[in-house]
Amino acid sequence: MTTIRAEEVRIPRHAREAVARHERVVVVNHERPTFVIMHPDDTAADSPATRRGRPLREALGMLADAALPDPGFADDMEAVLADVGPAPDDPWARS
Repeated sequence: MTTIRAEEVRIPRHAREAVARHERVVVVNHERPTFVIMHPDDTAADSPATRRGRPLREALGMLADAALPDPGFADDMEAVLADVGPAPDDPWARS
């Protein structure tokens, strides 16, 4: 963890008071969250990092339960491509 001195940054008083009340303060930049200021007592130094999303076993179970692909899908796509014609060499080139 990086530590900085308080005089190196300007934290508004209402944000300091919120942190003192153990509220998290979200700092935004260009209307997007940039980082969070929180009270040091609200985190345990030895706690594992919180992971986002689903556990791998659950995600694999969901994939295993999903519907199988349509066997005729490739044939349908070939028919569409035959009707449309060949794709351009550079699809992003100006027309």
